[in-house]
Amino acid sequence: LVLDTSGSMTDEIPRVLGTLGEFCDAAGVDRVRLVQCDAAVTGDELIDPHDLAERRIEGYGGSDLSPALRHLAEDQHVRAVVVVTDGEIAYPSEAMPYELLWLVTGTFRSTFAPPYGRVIALEPRGPAVQAGSPS
Repeated sequence: LVLDTSGSMTDEIPRVLGTLGEFCDAAGVDRVRLVQCDAAVTGDELIDPHDLAERRIEGYGGSDLSPALRHLAEDQHVRAVVVVTDGEIAYPSEAMPYELLWLVTGTFRSTFAPPYGRVIALEPRGPAVQAGSPS
C-alpha cells in the first residue's frame, strides 16, 4: 500500500485508512506493507490492518510518488500495489513491474488518468469505478 502523504491529502488520510482497515478485516488480510511518500519515501513498514486508522503519518510535503513506486519495483516479491492518492501527483511515466490499483479520492478523482494501472475513485460515500479507467 503506497500512501500519498502530500499536503493536499491531509483531510483524506484518516477516512481512507479507516476504510482500508475495514476492507482488510473483511478480506482476512492480516498484514499490510505501508509505504508513505510525499516527494520521498518517509516510511516503509509491515503493520496490522487494524492499526491503519491510528498510524502516525510522515510527510505532508511534495507530491511525487515516483520514489515509492520505484522503491517497490526493486523488491522482487512485490506483485501488486494499491496507491492511495488524491491524483494531484507526479509518478513514473513507465509502467511498474507489478499490478497497480490507483485508489483516488479528492478533487482530481474524475480527471486522474495514468497510462497504466486501474483507477478506482473513492467517493465520499464509498468506492466507484471511474469510467474510462485504464485496464
